Amino acid sequence: VLKKVHYLSAIEQIEGDYLEFGVFTGSSFCHSIRCCSKLLKLNPNLIKTKFYGFDSFAGFGTLEKGDEHPFYTDENFATSLTTVNKRVKKVSENFEFQLIPGFFNDSLKPGAQALGIKKSSVIFIDSDTYSSARDALQFCAPTLQLGTFIVLDDYFSYRGSEQKGVRKAFSELIDQHDIQVRRVFSYGMGGVVYVVSDKKA
Repeated sequence: VLKKVHYLSAIEQIEGDYLEFGVFTGSSFCHSIRCCSKLLKLNPNLIKTKFYGFDSFAGFGTLEKGDEHPFYTDENFATSLTTVNKRVKKVSENFEFQLIPGFFNDSLKPGAQALGIKKSSVIFIDSDTYSSARDALQFCAPTLQLGTFIVLDDYFSYRGSEQKGVRKAFSELIDQHDIQVRRVFSYGMGGVVYVVSDKKA
């Protein structure tokens, strides 16, 4: 899915950064860097892309009411920032990257502008719960532009409820920021990709 999205972004010449929420062991983060590296011949401007990864690197912490899920536990998702950072360094080559540790309700408070993020080309939401996806998407809202791709993992979690999880957070983003999106494709065990087709605000 990331290979497809980065390819589409490259041929559309969407300028902006890559933002990933829920880095875990760094597999998808590293894969995105490798994808962009291979696409440089197609679009040399991709070298300007900076890669930002956000994760607590300590699991979920205390879940908000309504976010409880039998699989989303610290034991299943705790990892090491030091290990992930070393892994990313091995593949980053000429690309800049930054891993930002901390729970989203704290680490995202300064806002995208404080980190120097003006536009996003690809956003990957893999943080599972409603509250984390809500914080991530609201953080991303000022960076959205026509053509920004939004990859939503675990879109159908919580037994498919539209009032829980990533699905609820994404609906709120669209409603609150007057954004129009088009569904691009589905993937894997329950992921969906959208592209921003209009942004009035």
